[in-house]
Amino acid sequence: MKAALGIDLGATHFRYAVVDPTGDVLEQHRGDTPTERGKIVPLLQRSIARCLERHPDLLGVGIGVPGAVRGGVVESNNLSWSAFPLRDVLGIDSPPLLIENDINAAAVGEWMFGAARGMRNAILLTVSTGIGAGILVEGQLYRGAHGIAGEVGHTVVDLNGILCGCGRRGCWEMIASGTAHRRRITEAYHSGTWPNLTCEPTPEEVTERARLGDRAALALVRRTARYLAIGIANLVNQHDPEAIILTGGFARSSWDLISGYVSQEVDEQSLTRDVRLMLGRLDDDAGVIGAASLVFHAGA
Repeated sequence: MKAALGIDLGATHFRYAVVDPTGDVLEQHRGDTPTERGKIVPLLQRSIARCLERHPDLLGVGIGVPGAVRGGVVESNNLSWSAFPLRDVLGIDSPPLLIENDINAAAVGEWMFGAARGMRNAILLTVSTGIGAGILVEGQLYRGAHGIAGEVGHTVVDLNGILCGCGRRGCWEMIASGTAHRRRITEAYHSGTWPNLTCEPTPEEVTERARLGDRAALALVRRTARYLAIGIANLVNQHDPEAIILTGGFARSSWDLISGYVSQEVDEQSLTRDVRLMLGRLDDDAGVIGAASLVFHAGA
């Protein structure tokens, strides 16, 4: 059967899978990304070679990386790569090799096999350590002139806000990401919000407490949700998508608590009420299926 190899290369974890044209994962492998960056390319080369031995008729190889990609050249703070010519260094002539930002790749996966199937204009929004987006316009990825389109977490929403790692103050991800949510939990715990607890609760524990009626926990979850909704409304007004598809730890773990609240806020703050908000469907497979989808998308 014709299939594609999808590789999800993260700063911490590494995963690859052989995916068929219907989006089913035929086989997969997981591991840790080497902390010695010089070992990453050999790892990629070995993984691709092993898959080609078992699947010599692969249609292509797709790689999703955390960073900006232009013509196979990668800029990635997470991987400590600056203008790194990954395509040339890998030296793979056949089958076709496609390299893309990991969130963009996941967006293509959701478009071909997940929640955005059948849509022409959609945004995949990941709410995790930071906030990023994969933007699909008329069924094609929008990358921008320099390959950095989708860095929506660095939209400034408060000129006097918290200093961000990018060097500016008040970026959206500093108030609406999973990291921001965890920071507020820490502040609440040390302020005495839960005097009966002997240790700081995790975000998952706070979400569960909110489900059980803990008003302080629910207020924290909804505060992050409101900040999230403000940014989503901005995206709606800028891009007019058919849907915003959410993924990432905070969105997934608390969607039952925040979906109605976020939808109402977005309706009130955006210029249209015809945008659907939903969770992505590919879950943990989004990275590898998305990377493989680059191959299928290119051949469509």
